[in-house]
Amino acid sequence: MKKKSFWRQGILALCVACMCLACGGGEKKAPLGPSKGLPGELLLIVDASLWKTSARDSLEDVLKGSVPGLSQYEPMFRMMRIFPENYSGQYSTMRNIIEVREDPQADGVEMGVAYNVKAVPQTYVNIKARDVASLNRFLMTHREQITDLFLASEMQWEAARLKKKYSKVVDDASRELFGYTVKVPADIAKVKKGEQFIWASSDRQTQDMNYVCYSLPLADSSMLLTKRWVDLRDSVMKRNIPGSTPENWMTTTRENGEPLVVQRSVQLADGRQVYEMRGLWEMRKGALGGPFVSLAYPDSAQGRLLVTEGFIYSPDTNKRDLVRRMEAALRTLAPVKP
Repeated sequence: MKKKSFWRQGILALCVACMCLACGGGEKKAPLGPSKGLPGELLLIVDASLWKTSARDSLEDVLKGSVPGLSQYEPMFRMMRIFPENYSGQYSTMRNIIEVREDPQADGVEMGVAYNVKAVPQTYVNIKARDVASLNRFLMTHREQITDLFLASEMQWEAARLKKKYSKVVDDASRELFGYTVKVPADIAKVKKGEQFIWASSDRQTQDMNYVCYSLPLADSSMLLTKRWVDLRDSVMKRNIPGSTPENWMTTTRENGEPLVVQRSVQLADGRQVYEMRGLWEMRKGALGGPFVSLAYPDSAQGRLLVTEGFIYSPDTNKRDLVRRMEAALRTLAPVKP
């Protein structure tokens, strides 16, 4: 079992809380079985008395808040809730678990994280708060750190599935053009190549998944946290993903002239620092559109940025799980080993 914790000083202390019993005496334990849970599913363990307070609204706001970059509301997680006395058996092997409790003896707010406690893979977060007010402040302040723990778990779980079954034609094209391997869903098999550019699609009328990869000169990577990245994206897409008429091409959706995107820097599980952009795309002067997510990988050895993107076309259906599956695929991009 692997353990991880993080902390910050202040009125609300983010401290280490041990999440499992230490292995004693060198005794060998039976291997853990596979964890359970649908994509995006999360188990919340909370006492009935705490659930009747304002903490309920805070927890639902964090765990069931809207996924960024989508055109409609979809919750961050498919949340299941149980009381502590019911936590046993099948619940203990859920893939994503968060336990929240009130403890007057706690030093502000304490939080611990453990992995693979009862099953593999598994992420278990424990939050202990001195009072409801402290808990509410903590949840609002650290909402992104909390959700990122479970999103990272989802990405690793999905990536492990993709590595067992993936599109060989896309992987071969990526190896040939960029010297990088990538594992995208197996039904993404229709490939178009351009100059330092790959576009692969499942070519469906709905729930259509698309993968894009292209190379840009590596200049100042800070450009990837500005509107300049949007302009670069639009330029590449205009050249490589045209529509049915000369006036149609893929572009980033804007509102009052501002692109509808969210950008940030992200550290992957293997330690690599990448740049993330997510938002909405559309066909200029057309009816098609949907969500996308991009990751940009600095490749200083080659003096370039490799930008990978997954975009979805699936009108009138939920898109969260499709976007996350594509995001997991983007995170598998890695240099071909010599």
